[in-house]
Amino acid sequence: MPEDDVAYEIIPVTPIKKLQERIERIETSRVTPDLQNLINQIIELIRSNQKIVNDVIRANTELKNELSKLPSKIDELLTTVNDFLSLVEAAGREEMEAKPQQPAPDTFKPMVEELKKISEQNKKLIESNQSVLEELNKVGKKIRTRGAAGMPVSTLLSTYPLRKNLKKVEQT
Repeated sequence: MPEDDVAYEIIPVTPIKKLQERIERIETSRVTPDLQNLINQIIELIRSNQKIVNDVIRANTELKNELSKLPSKIDELLTTVNDFLSLVEAAGREEMEAKPQQPAPDTFKPMVEELKKISEQNKKLIESNQSVLEELNKVGKKIRTRGAAGMPVSTLLSTYPLRKNLKKVEQT
Protein backbone atom coordinates (compact mmCIF):
# COMPACT_ATOMS: atom_id res chain seq x y z
CA MET A 1 0.00 0.00 0.00
CA PRO A 2 1.53 3.19 -1.11
CA GLU A 3 -0.62 5.21 1.26
CA ASP A 4 1.16 3.78 4.28
CA ASP A 5 4.44 5.50 3.27
CA VAL A 6 3.01 9.03 3.62
CA ALA A 7 3.12 10.51 7.14
CA TYR A 8 0.48 12.99 8.22
CA GLU A 9 0.54 15.42 11.16
CA ILE A 10 -2.11 17.67 12.51
CA ILE A 11 -0.82 21.16 13.32
CA PRO A 12 -2.69 24.37 14.14
CA VAL A 13 -3.20 26.73 11.19
CA THR A 14 -3.29 30.02 13.18
CA PRO A 15 0.51 30.43 13.67
CA ILE A 16 1.09 29.65 10.01
CA LYS A 17 -1.49 32.26 8.93
CA LYS A 18 0.13 34.84 11.26
CA LEU A 19 3.54 34.13 9.72
CA GLN A 20 2.05 34.45 6.22
CA GLU A 21 0.48 37.81 7.10
CA ARG A 22 3.72 39.05 8.62
CA ILE A 23 5.72 38.02 5.55
CA GLU A 24 3.18 39.75 3.29
CA ARG A 25 3.44 42.96 5.35
CA ILE A 26 7.23 42.88 5.16
CA GLU A 27 7.14 42.24 1.42
CA THR A 28 4.61 44.98 0.73
CA SER A 29 6.24 47.59 2.93
CA ARG A 30 9.25 49.34 1.50
CA VAL A 31 12.38 50.34 3.38
CA THR A 32 11.73 51.83 6.79
CA PRO A 33 11.85 55.64 6.95
CA ASP A 34 14.90 55.65 9.25
CA LEU A 35 16.89 53.51 6.87
CA GLN A 36 15.82 55.62 3.90
CA ASN A 37 16.83 58.77 5.80
CA LEU A 38 20.25 57.25 6.53
CA ILE A 39 20.71 56.34 2.88
CA ASN A 40 19.80 59.90 1.85
CA GLN A 41 22.33 61.32 4.32
CA ILE A 42 25.05 59.03 3.01
CA ILE A 43 24.27 60.05 -0.56
CA GLU A 44 24.40 63.74 0.42
CA LEU A 45 27.74 63.19 2.17
CA ILE A 46 29.13 61.49 -0.93
CA ARG A 47 27.96 64.40 -3.08
CA SER A 48 29.54 66.99 -0.77
CA ASN A 49 32.80 65.00 -0.67
CA GLN A 50 32.82 64.84 -4.46
CA LYS A 51 32.23 68.59 -4.63
CA ILE A 52 35.17 69.16 -2.28
CA VAL A 53 37.37 66.86 -4.36
CA ASN A 54 36.33 68.69 -7.54
CA ASP A 55 37.11 72.05 -5.89
CA VAL A 56 40.54 70.80 -4.79
CA ILE A 57 41.27 69.52 -8.29
CA ARG A 58 40.15 72.82 -9.83
CA ALA A 59 42.25 74.83 -7.36
CA ASN A 60 45.22 72.54 -8.00
CA THR A 61 44.89 73.06 -11.75
CA GLU A 62 44.63 76.84 -11.39
CA LEU A 63 47.63 76.94 -9.06
CA LYS A 64 49.60 74.75 -11.42
CA ASN A 65 48.80 77.10 -14.32
CA GLU A 66 49.84 80.16 -12.31
CA LEU A 67 53.04 78.50 -11.13
CA SER A 68 53.91 77.48 -14.67
CA LYS A 69 53.84 81.18 -15.65
CA LEU A 70 56.10 82.15 -12.76
CA PRO A 71 59.50 80.86 -14.03
CA SER A 72 59.32 82.89 -17.24
CA LYS A 73 58.45 86.03 -15.29
CA ILE A 74 61.30 85.40 -12.86
CA ASP A 75 63.65 84.89 -15.81
CA GLU A 76 62.53 88.27 -17.17
CA LEU A 77 63.14 89.83 -13.77
CA LEU A 78 66.62 88.29 -13.59
CA THR A 79 67.43 89.62 -17.04
CA THR A 80 66.23 93.08 -16.04
CA VAL A 81 68.22 93.01 -12.79
CA ASN A 82 71.35 91.83 -14.62
CA ASP A 83 70.92 94.59 -17.22
CA PHE A 84 70.50 97.11 -14.41
CA LEU A 85 73.66 95.81 -12.72
CA SER A 86 75.56 96.13 -15.98
CA LEU A 87 74.36 99.72 -16.37
CA VAL A 88 75.33 100.58 -12.80
CA GLU A 89 78.78 99.05 -13.25
CA ALA A 90 79.28 100.82 -16.60
CA ALA A 91 78.13 104.13 -15.15
CA GLY A 92 80.45 103.65 -12.19
CA ARG A 93 83.42 102.93 -14.47
CA GLU A 94 82.68 105.94 -16.68
CA GLU A 95 82.34 108.18 -13.66
CA MET A 96 85.60 106.89 -12.23
CA GLU A 97 87.40 107.44 -15.53
CA ALA A 98 85.97 110.94 -15.98
CA LYS A 99 86.64 112.13 -12.43
CA PRO A 100 89.55 110.40 -10.72
CA GLN A 101 88.95 112.46 -7.55
CA GLN A 102 85.63 110.75 -7.04
CA PRO A 103 85.25 108.00 -4.44
CA ALA A 104 87.02 104.71 -4.96
CA PRO A 105 85.37 101.91 -6.99
CA ASP A 106 84.57 100.19 -3.71
CA THR A 107 81.82 102.74 -3.13
CA PHE A 108 79.37 100.86 -5.34
CA LYS A 109 80.62 97.45 -4.35
CA PRO A 110 78.13 96.96 -1.45
CA MET A 111 75.23 97.87 -3.71
CA VAL A 112 76.48 95.56 -6.46
CA GLU A 113 76.92 92.77 -3.91
CA GLU A 114 73.37 93.27 -2.63
CA LEU A 115 72.01 93.16 -6.16
CA LYS A 116 73.98 89.97 -6.81
CA LYS A 117 72.51 88.47 -3.63
CA ILE A 118 69.04 89.40 -4.84
CA SER A 119 69.82 87.76 -8.16
CA GLU A 120 70.95 84.57 -6.37
CA GLN A 121 67.82 84.59 -4.22
CA ASN A 122 65.71 84.87 -7.35
CA LYS A 123 67.50 81.84 -8.81
CA LYS A 124 66.78 79.88 -5.62
CA LEU A 125 63.17 81.00 -5.81
CA ILE A 126 62.94 79.66 -9.35
CA GLU A 127 64.32 76.32 -8.20
CA SER A 128 61.90 76.09 -5.28
CA ASN A 129 58.98 77.04 -7.52
CA GLN A 130 60.02 74.32 -9.93
CA SER A 131 60.05 71.78 -7.09
CA VAL A 132 56.60 72.96 -5.96
CA LEU A 133 55.36 72.62 -9.54
CA GLU A 134 56.76 69.09 -9.71
CA GLU A 135 55.04 68.20 -6.42
CA LEU A 136 51.76 69.59 -7.73
CA ASN A 137 52.15 67.48 -10.85
CA LYS A 138 52.73 64.41 -8.68
CA VAL A 139 49.63 65.19 -6.61
CA GLY A 140 47.60 65.70 -9.78
CA LYS A 141 48.76 62.35 -11.10
CA LYS A 142 47.90 60.69 -7.78
CA ILE A 143 44.44 62.19 -7.89
CA ARG A 144 43.88 61.00 -11.44
CA THR A 145 45.36 57.52 -10.96
CA ARG A 146 43.73 56.70 -7.66
CA GLY A 147 40.28 57.77 -8.76
CA ALA A 148 39.80 60.60 -6.28
CA ALA A 149 36.03 60.23 -6.49
CA GLY A 150 36.09 57.48 -3.88
CA MET A 151 39.02 58.79 -1.82
CA PRO A 152 38.24 60.58 1.45
CA VAL A 153 39.29 64.23 1.45
CA SER A 154 41.50 63.75 4.52
CA THR A 155 43.48 61.06 2.71
CA LEU A 156 43.68 63.21 -0.41
CA LEU A 157 44.96 66.24 1.49
CA SER A 158 47.45 64.17 3.47
CA THR A 159 49.36 63.52 0.22
CA TYR A 160 50.22 67.21 -0.08
CA PRO A 161 53.69 68.10 1.24
CA LEU A 162 53.69 70.17 4.40
CA ARG A 163 54.93 73.70 4.10
CA LYS A 164 57.52 73.26 6.86
CA ASN A 165 58.93 70.22 5.04
CA LEU A 166 59.31 72.28 1.87
CA LYS A 167 61.20 74.97 3.82
CA LYS A 168 63.60 72.33 5.15
CA VAL A 169 64.26 71.13 1.61
CA GLU A 170 64.87 74.70 0.41
CA GLN A 171 67.34 75.39 3.20
CA THR A 172 69.45 72.36 2.35
